[in-house]
Amino acid sequence: MTATTFTPRTDRRATGTPLTAVLVGTLVAMLVAIWTGCSTGRGSSDTVAITAAPSPAQVMPSVVPGGTPGERVVLRFGDHAVAATLADTPASRQLAAMLPLTIELSDAWGQAKAGRLPHPVSVEGAARTLKPTPRGIYYWPDTAALAVYYDDLGQSLPPPGLVQLGAVDTDVDEIAGTSRQVMVRIDRVAETPS
Repeated sequence: MTATTFTPRTDRRATGTPLTAVLVGTLVAMLVAIWTGCSTGRGSSDTVAITAAPSPAQVMPSVVPGGTPGERVVLRFGDHAVAATLADTPASRQLAAMLPLTIELSDAWGQAKAGRLPHPVSVEGAARTLKPTPRGIYYWPDTAALAVYYDDLGQSLPPPGLVQLGAVDTDVDEIAGTSRQVMVRIDRVAETPS
């Protein structure tokens, strides 16, 4: 009689976690961190070549961070129009060069409407913030996303943070009250159809 030897399988695919599941899990965790804004924890610094965003009271209707007059724009969605001002910065001028622009904004976490721009904006040397404020118009360089914040949930974003491109001049209730996904057209005020 012949003896048969049993050899256990050592094939990692049969016993370990599939590589695709690990990659998907990592991607999901990164997206959650980006869209929810991870807290940096107590006692941690919110700046490393990053500046704090101004409070809504500091962002005047015709003046954007740093007191610099900027370009007036209007955000149109549905039957609503919201006035905003872009900062006079290189990154904001790049956004202005894309206008008129229509993008789909989504609201996944109840604090901002965000969507991808058709082209990335260069943010070399731009001030960054980990604490966006309501009414701020921000750019997330890692995903080329534009975000209009309407609520402050008390969270901090992970580094490298956001670049503020401008601010909504009026109340943000209309933005907050739109559906989770909304098409927004951004025009220069001079280009706004009557």
